[in-house]
This record gives sequence, C-alpha cells and structure tokens, in this order.
Amino acid sequence: MSFRVSILRATAAFALIALTSPSLRAQDSTGAEVKALRDRVEQQAKQIETLTAQVARLTAKLDDGGASTPVASPALGTAEFAVPAARVVTPAAPANVHIVVKGESLDKIAKTHGATAVELQKLNRITDPKKLQIGQQLMLPQPPPKK
Repeated sequence: MSFRVSILRATAAFALIALTSPSLRAQDSTGAEVKALRDRVEQQAKQIETLTAQVARLTAKLDDGGASTPVASPALGTAEFAVPAARVVTPAAPANVHIVVKGESLDKIAKTHGATAVELQKLNRITDPKKLQIGQQLMLPQPPPKK
C-alpha cells in the first residue's frame, strides 16, 4: 500500500517539477495554462496526502481491532486486506417455471415438460420462438391433475 502511495507522490512531484521548469515556461506562451496545471497538480498532491492519512488511520483501526488479517500480496509486496470470496447463490425456480440455459429451444423445453411449443409461446407471450435468452424464465402450463 505504501509502495503505491510512494509512486503517486513521485509522479506528482515529477509533474510539479516539469511544470515549473524554466524551459517549459519559455516554450509555453500561455502562462495561464501552466498556472492552471500547477494548481491542479498541487490539488492532487493534497488529495494524495489526505488519502494517505486516511489509509493509515484505517490500517491502524484494523490492526487494533483485529477485524481482518492483512495478507501479503506477492505481486506488489504490500499488505492487502483479506476479503472472503463471493458466493453465487442461485434461487431455486418454482415448479411451474423453467429457466432457459444455453442450447435450449422452445421445442426442447416443451418436450421436457410435457407441453407443446405453441402452449409455451402463448403462455409466455413469445412472438419469435428463436429469440430465447439465456436466463429467461418461462412459465410452464399446469400439468393435468393426477387420478
């Protein structure tokens, strides 16, 4: 984390030096542009300092509270906070709903559920049966009552 901050500070310092160099001022006929750029670099440097202080405070809070264990990042050599992996939760579809998956057609779905493609088209107000979307939910007709 401090490596990134150091890079940002160095970049801001380089930009500030480049903008204030005499050769640039001699080449640039509009001093107002240079002043505006210099002001912007200074503003960004202040923002970097503010963010660095906030990161330090948050890191100290985490270290004191033990809410999360820092994990070393091999790519940057800095400490990153461990975040649990996100779980994909797919709710179960009701018995009278079919969710379209890749490679399915209206005919195939109809045969699987003991219906006709025309029934599914009417029930779901489908105008073009060839334009099913993956993940689309199709209402299924109620099965006939068992005797």
